[in-house]
Amino acid sequence: MWDSIAQDVRQGLRALRHRPAFTAIAVLTLALGIGVNTAMFSVINAVLLRPLRFEDPDRLVLLRDLQPPGTPTPVSYPEYLDWKGREDAFSDVAAYFRSAYFVSGDETENVFAVRMSSNMLPMLGIAPALGRGFRPEEEARRAEPVALISDAYWRRHFGADPNAVGKTLTLDGMVVTVVGVLPPGLGTLLPEDVEDGSGRDLWLPLRLDEENAPRGLHFVTAIARLREGVDLAAAQSRADAFAAARKADGTTDHGARLVPLKTHVVGGVRPALWVLFGAVFLVLLIACGNVANLLLSRAVARRREIAVRMALGARRPRLVRQLLVESLVLAVLGGAAGLVLAAWGVALLVAAKGDWLPRAQEIRLDPAVLAFTLLASVLTALLFGMAPALRGTQVALAPALKSGGGRDALGAVRDRLRGAMVVVEVALSLVLLAGAGLLLRSFALLLATDPGFNPSRVLTFNLAAPRGAYAEPQQQARLFREVLERLAALPGADGVAAVYNLPLGGGSTDGSFGIEGRTWPRDAAPNADKQMVSPAYFQVMQTPLLKGRFFTDHDDAAAPQVAIVSKAFADRYFPGEDPIGRRIDFEWETKGFQEIVGVVADMRQLGLDVAAPAVIYVPDLQRPESSMSIVIRSKTPPEALLGSARQAVRGVDPSLPLVATRTLEEVVAASLTARRLPMLLLGGLALLALLLGVVGIYGVTSFAVAQRTPEIGMRMALGARPRDVLSMVLGQGMRLVLMGTVLGTAGALALTRLLGSLLYGVGASDPPAFLGAAAFLSVVSLLACWVPARRATRVDP
Repeated sequence: MWDSIAQDVRQGLRALRHRPAFTAIAVLTLALGIGVNTAMFSVINAVLLRPLRFEDPDRLVLLRDLQPPGTPTPVSYPEYLDWKGREDAFSDVAAYFRSAYFVSGDETENVFAVRMSSNMLPMLGIAPALGRGFRPEEEARRAEPVALISDAYWRRHFGADPNAVGKTLTLDGMVVTVVGVLPPGLGTLLPEDVEDGSGRDLWLPLRLDEENAPRGLHFVTAIARLREGVDLAAAQSRADAFAAARKADGTTDHGARLVPLKTHVVGGVRPALWVLFGAVFLVLLIACGNVANLLLSRAVARRREIAVRMALGARRPRLVRQLLVESLVLAVLGGAAGLVLAAWGVALLVAAKGDWLPRAQEIRLDPAVLAFTLLASVLTALLFGMAPALRGTQVALAPALKSGGGRDALGAVRDRLRGAMVVVEVALSLVLLAGAGLLLRSFALLLATDPGFNPSRVLTFNLAAPRGAYAEPQQQARLFREVLERLAALPGADGVAAVYNLPLGGGSTDGSFGIEGRTWPRDAAPNADKQMVSPAYFQVMQTPLLKGRFFTDHDDAAAPQVAIVSKAFADRYFPGEDPIGRRIDFEWETKGFQEIVGVVADMRQLGLDVAAPAVIYVPDLQRPESSMSIVIRSKTPPEALLGSARQAVRGVDPSLPLVATRTLEEVVAASLTARRLPMLLLGGLALLALLLGVVGIYGVTSFAVAQRTPEIGMRMALGARPRDVLSMVLGQGMRLVLMGTVLGTAGALALTRLLGSLLYGVGASDPPAFLGAAAFLSVVSLLACWVPARRATRVDP
C-alpha cells in the first residue's frame, strides 16, 4: 500500500511540475490561507492555550480588595497579612508592589523595580539563574539592602558577568548588594507588566509595615496559591465569609474577589483573539474554495486522461485517491510556504503590538504550531480536494473518449458546483468586510470622542525625585517648582505644568473620601480618582473651567487647603447643587477638609472608551509627590523642545533623567492600541478575503466565457450586439454575487455579535457598516466580472 501511495506522490509531483502556472497560483493561494492561520494560532497558543510559566499555574489566583460599590483594587499591606493567615483556603500568599529607583553610576539611570515578599519566587516555582532569592529576615526595615536583577539588566549593566553576584548598586543614594540574577524572559513576570509592557529590572525585599503602609492605602498586589483540594469556588466562598466577619467586627467594609492569575493576564484580549482566529479560518475557507475551483476547471482538461484510465481498468476509488494525493502535495507545498509567511507575520505582529498583547515575548513557531500547520495542510487538502476528486472521476466514457473536447453531460453539475463555491466565498468575504466595517466605524467614533483636553503640540515626560536626596515633601515640592520655572522660561514653551497621573497614560489613583456634613453606609462610601496637579495644569491642558477658579501659586502649604473637582464628580455627589464652597476630605496625607474652589470639564483618564471618572484635584504644593508627569505646551513642534527641556532639568539637578518622553498625541494614540490593532488585523484579513473572493469570481466568469465561446460566437453571428453579450456575462456573474451577498448578510448578522466587546458607539448590526460592506463588495465584484465580459464582446463569430 505504501509503495502505491509513494507512486501516487511521485505522479502528483510530476503532474504539478508539468503545469507550473497552475501549481504556483494554487500554492500561493494556499500559502496565504495557511500562513495567516499559522500566525494567528501561534498567538493563540502562546497567549491563551499555553499555561503560565509557573509551577502548577492553574492554582494561582490574584487577591483583589472589593471596595464599595464593587470596584476591585489592590489590597493594603495589613489586608495582605490578613489573607496570609487564611490557611483554610491558601497554601501560601505572596505580595509585591511596583516602584522606580535611580541607579547612580557613570550616568544616572531610572530603572523599574519591584518590592516583593521573600516567599514569592518559591511560591511561583522560580529559582534564580545565579545566586539566591530573598530570605525572610531581609524584609525587615533595617536589614542589609539586597537586590535581585533581571537577566536583561545583568547583561546590560554587568556585561553578563558570571561574578555579578556580590557586587553593589547605588539606588537613590543607598548601596545594595546583588544576591541573584533571575532567569531569562522573566522581565515581564508580573501581571501588571502586561498593561504597560515595561518589564522590571530590579527586585527588592518588600519591607513594609502598618506604619508606612496603613490599612487604608491600597497599592499591594497579592498572589495566592490555592490549597490542595480547594477549588476556586470554595476559596471564594471562604474569602466571602472572612470578609463578612471583618465587616461585622468593624475592621473594614471591603469585600474580596479571587481572580485566576491567567484570567487576569490574558482576559482582556481573549475575545479579540478568538474573533481574529475565526476570521483567519474564514480566509482559509475562501482560499480552499479558490483552489477547488482551479481543480474543477483542470478536471475538464483531464476528462480524456481519466476516461482512458477507467477504460483500461482503473477503478474509481483508485483515481479518487490519486487526485487526493495531488491535492495533499499542493497543500503541503502551500503549508511550507505558509510557514515562511507566518514567521514574517508573527515578527510583524509582535513588533506592532504596542502594549495590547500580553505574553508577546512567548510567541514563536514551536512544535505545537508546526503540528497545527501540518494538520491544517492535511485538512485543507481534504477540504478543497474532495469535491473535485469525486466530480473529476465522474466521467461519461463515450463522449470523453471521442475527442476530449466540448462539454460532457456532467459539465452542468460541475458548473453549478463552481458557482456554489463562489457564492460561499462572497458570503464569507462579506462577513469579514462587515466585521471590519463595524470596527472601523467604532474606531472613527472613538477618535471623535472629546478627551477633555487638547493633545496638540504638548511634550510629556516623567520626572522622579531620588528619595535619598529628596526625602521630605517640602524638598520634593521645591524641586518640581524650580523645574517648572526653568521649563517655563524655555523659548517656544507656551505653558508648563505637572500632574501625578497623565490622562490616558494608564494610571489612576482611586480612593475613598469624605464630604463635610454627610455620612454613608459602610458599604457605600464614595470613591473618586485623586490627582495632584500644579497650578497651571488645566490651562496647559486647555481643559475648560465650568465654575469657580483655577489653582494659583498662592495655593501652597501655608494657604487654606483647596480642591477642584471634575464635572462627573459634581454631578454624582452634588446633583442639582452648587459644589463651590463645599468641603471634602481628600483622606490621603492631607490635613482636614479641602474647600472646593472650582469645577472643570471631565478628562478621560483610563481610555477614550471609558467614561470619565469623578476626580478630585489638589495643588501639588499642598500635597507634594516624589514622582510627577511634566506637560509642556509648545508653540512649535513639541519634539524640538526635548533637548532644551533635558538641559533645563539637568540645570536643576544633573542626576535627574527624563523618562518616557513622548508627545501627548502619542499618549492618546497608545491608549487606542487595544482598539486599533484588532481593527487593522481584521481589516487586513477582510481585504485578503475580498482579494481571494474576487479572484474566484473572475476565474469562474472567465472559465464560463471560455466554455461558451462557440455559443457566444453563434449568438453574435445571429445578430446579438456586444452590449447583449456584456449584459449576459455580467448578469451570470452578478447573480452569484447577489446570492452570496444575501447569504453573507444573514451570516454577518449572526456572527458580528461576537464583536460586541470590541465595539464602541455602534451596534453589532449597524446599517451603515453592513450597507458599506455590501456596496464595496458589489462594486469590486462587478469590476472582476467586467474584464471577462468585455473579452466576450470581442469574440469573432
